[in-house]
Amino acid sequence: MATTTGGSAKISQALASKISGGQPLVQAEFKDLMSKMRDEIALALPVHLKNNADRYARQMVQLFSQNPKLQMCRPVTILSAMMTASALGLELAPQLGQCYILPYENRKKDANNGWVTVMEAQFQLGYRGAIALAQRSNQILCIRAEVVHAKDDFRYSRGLHPMLEHVDSQEEDPGEVTHVYAVANFANGGYYFEVWPVAKVLAHAKKFSKSYYRKDRSGALSENPNSPWVADFEAMAKKTLILAIWKYLPVSTEILLAGATDETIRDDVAGVESEKDVIALPTIGMDAPGDMIELQEEARDTQNEGPQQ
Repeated sequence: MATTTGGSAKISQALASKISGGQPLVQAEFKDLMSKMRDEIALALPVHLKNNADRYARQMVQLFSQNPKLQMCRPVTILSAMMTASALGLELAPQLGQCYILPYENRKKDANNGWVTVMEAQFQLGYRGAIALAQRSNQILCIRAEVVHAKDDFRYSRGLHPMLEHVDSQEEDPGEVTHVYAVANFANGGYYFEVWPVAKVLAHAKKFSKSYYRKDRSGALSENPNSPWVADFEAMAKKTLILAIWKYLPVSTEILLAGATDETIRDDVAGVESEKDVIALPTIGMDAPGDMIELQEEARDTQNEGPQQ
């Protein structure tokens, strides 16, 4: 496995030195690096995608060449985000909406204890990627999420006779988004759904999303205008609800915990050889504990609930 210290014999000493030193790579260097890392990419990919290493490398080169800000990121964070996507078997093409590798400015302390701005790449799970992971279980027939507008006909209830009905408004302006919900239908005829008012979705984003806020030069937090919560609120809200119901789905523990990789930045690529390596490590990212706390808190809040029949 290639490491940030140039442990792979395939990576030249000069290139390895730039990577370990956090220096940005030019396009030619990155293309060369991808060609040398195809074995590592193949090793990380799930079994059914082992032959797609070349395609993943080409997609990553295309992403890098088309995004000047991504080219400014610390190389190891780009490689780590790519290996995370590969290990989860998610498509890198942004138009498919399965996952994204996004550049972000982060404020960090340097060796002299002063604050500096660094560009780092962040892995972000997409709405369609969350669905794709859940549907790898043959016990799930269908899983989806929807947003509800003020003029829609929408009713739901819990208790002994749970019910969820949603008819879209036919008006040109359906009104503001009021609720977001996700529903899963199981192969045994059961189902589960979760409904959140939009205020809860926003509160969740502000508390747990690493991209919702940004730090200014003084280190103070402010809302990030470049956040995907601003660019595509509905998709982010749907993904949030899909992840909210994961703990009730008949899927493996590893897939259940895949949400912990969302919006994380890794500082190494060593040891990423399978899906389990990416989604089961407790030190997967500097903010991963928050993701785990989120799952634990939601489980306590709904500990008396279960899949409806």
